[in-house]
Amino acid sequence: MIQIKEQRKQEVVSDINVTNIWGKLAYLLIIFAMYGLPVYGAYLIATFIEPIVKKHFIIPIETLFISAPTLIKETFVGPFGLLTLGIYSFIWAFPVVVLVGIAIAITNDIGLKDKMTVGIDPWLRKIGLTGKEIIPIISGYGCNVVAVYQSKGCSACTRKQCLSMISFGSACSYQVGATLSLFSVAGKPWMFFPYIVLLAIIGSIHTKIWYPQQHHLQHVVPRNKQSLRKLSSVAVIRNVKETVQQFFFQAVPIFLVICVIASILDMYKILEMISKVIGPILAFLSLPADASLGILFSILRKDGMLLFNEGNGQLLTGLTSMQLFILVYIASTLSACLVTLFAIGKDVSKSIALQIASKQAITSVVSTLLLVIVWKVFFYGN
Repeated sequence: MIQIKEQRKQEVVSDINVTNIWGKLAYLLIIFAMYGLPVYGAYLIATFIEPIVKKHFIIPIETLFISAPTLIKETFVGPFGLLTLGIYSFIWAFPVVVLVGIAIAITNDIGLKDKMTVGIDPWLRKIGLTGKEIIPIISGYGCNVVAVYQSKGCSACTRKQCLSMISFGSACSYQVGATLSLFSVAGKPWMFFPYIVLLAIIGSIHTKIWYPQQHHLQHVVPRNKQSLRKLSSVAVIRNVKETVQQFFFQAVPIFLVICVIASILDMYKILEMISKVIGPILAFLSLPADASLGILFSILRKDGMLLFNEGNGQLLTGLTSMQLFILVYIASTLSACLVTLFAIGKDVSKSIALQIASKQAITSVVSTLLLVIVWKVFFYGN
């Protein structure tokens, strides 16, 4: 009798384990669907709009500035111009911001985020996090700064881990839009998927190495037995409206300022000086010296990477697949944007922000070198 009970107990445990495995996979699939499909939709929108805008807006505008003074011409329609390069920020980043914002608002409003907290918890514990941290990490794909403030709900012992993962692995809407643009302009949009997957993998390894698992993570996260809530269109519209306002009143002005500064640096040959200083370092990573400005401005804001699109993508189209992938990877991982680091310093502490930035820089450079080596060994540097 006792043996029969033990056997049934083992069968139940086995069933639970199988269910948990499929449950975790189901939650991963939901995450991919809720955030992957909007990104793909944004890509389709941008690829459709870009040639139309270029033909009917950019090219006619360029002809109007032919006889304009050099400073004005370079600022508005030069390689880094407000109207030539600045338009990329809207075409590629805005659809991502809106569609990902809608996805995040919906999953939050119907209570799906809470269920994912429970479902993904066992896997997150392997890198020193708990299911509670999935909410700010996912929110980071909309905006890293918002995710930093949401991390207040994390345990005091896991908040640094969470902030580290957000900083390295959560590609914000502007970063996603910029990388989609770069890969597309280079004629290799397929690279985006391995890029985003690698970002999450190395981000997880980075968090695991720098922030070892703590004993407190052995506690059990309570199960969320609540059913999904009815969607409130009013709440979703309100959240998306806030996201759009943030894009127009915070992101766009900063990027336009970046364009103006880059135009001035280029016009007065300061860019060439910067390239000569940083060039040898980039050469060590098999990257051209002309990429220096885009990498520097990507530290200010992730959509600063769009500077690589200057000159209708002349830099990108001249790169090999390895160089393109490495360039986008190191530009997006060398540091969190300054706005995110400022938020961490203000909300947590300046020392924590400095620690996160320095550790991320080390991981970024080391992992980039490893990627270069692996790529050359298996793909012969093509």
